[in-house]
Amino acid sequence: MSHGKERKEKNCLNCNARVFGRYCHVCGQENTEPKESAWELVVHFFNDITHFEGKFLTSLRYLLFKPGFLTVEYIRGRRASYMNPVRMYVFTSAFFFILFFSFFSESSHKSKKAVENSNEVTLNQPAVDLQERALKNAGNKQDSDLVKQVVPDSKDGELHINFDSAGRGFIKYKSIAEYDSIQQTLPADKKSNWFERAMAHRLIKLKEIYGNDWKTFANDLVEYVLHSLPKMLFVSLPFFALIFSLLYIRHRNSYYVGHLIFTIHLFVFAFLFLLAIFSLGKLQDTTGWSFGWLKFVLWMLMFVYLYKAMRRVYQQKRGKTILKFILLLFMTFILNIILFTAFFSYSFFNM
Repeated sequence: MSHGKERKEKNCLNCNARVFGRYCHVCGQENTEPKESAWELVVHFFNDITHFEGKFLTSLRYLLFKPGFLTVEYIRGRRASYMNPVRMYVFTSAFFFILFFSFFSESSHKSKKAVENSNEVTLNQPAVDLQERALKNAGNKQDSDLVKQVVPDSKDGELHINFDSAGRGFIKYKSIAEYDSIQQTLPADKKSNWFERAMAHRLIKLKEIYGNDWKTFANDLVEYVLHSLPKMLFVSLPFFALIFSLLYIRHRNSYYVGHLIFTIHLFVFAFLFLLAIFSLGKLQDTTGWSFGWLKFVLWMLMFVYLYKAMRRVYQQKRGKTILKFILLLFMTFILNIILFTAFFSYSFFNM
């Protein structure tokens, strides 16, 4: 509650309804004088901060130690004492990705500096040894010629592999216009389909940008995909809720928004869980200590948490819950493959 002076007039300044008490029963606005002092503004700020922090900490405690409790409370209508699930998801995901990209994810700019601005990759291994070894495994003259083309003689004891000669010479067109003009001269059965045309256009464009430096392109693509993860996770929310809808389609309290709220709470827990896993990995890299056993325990706790959350929210027997738990893992695996493929393809064509 603010410490602003209450107005003598009993009409709401926001919706003009008659006010009974300090708050409008129609829109909820507090009936205080519109002019605030600087001190009152500061008091408002700290009240909002502590109110947010209090709700978040209370919700976080239940989220971590009572799986599914917050979802049950939300479905029952007990919502004022806890943080709104959507707001909790936005805050936690933002916090997670800020830490992830700041401390746990290596930038591709570091990789770009490690890659020479040339069409060759140098491997610190004598080329003659590699060539001789490959020639011994060659079955015929054609294979031998291919080995000599891909693995040429070295200079200064180092191996220089040209990407185009190493099996990447499929980008043989200098421009998209050249490719399209050649396509027009081909008979109908020899022309590329829509997917092949799209791939050819994209590869030719990438060739113009990166030359033969495909390692740098791979680094850029990985980073683009990583920065698309927040969007991918947000888009995946309704699909995961749909899985729960299908698993509990005959449940007496089954409705889509309830499954969506449950999914949001699971995602928030997953963000916190992954922060713990990444922190252990970072600590292991820094100190050299092994935390493999602790990571294994945490992953097992993750599965136990999911099972207990399903039991609390849907109130079904152990046998049914275990069966649906297994089905959930399988359907989630398939959905993740589909979503990752879609976002990877989107990144490839739009980076």
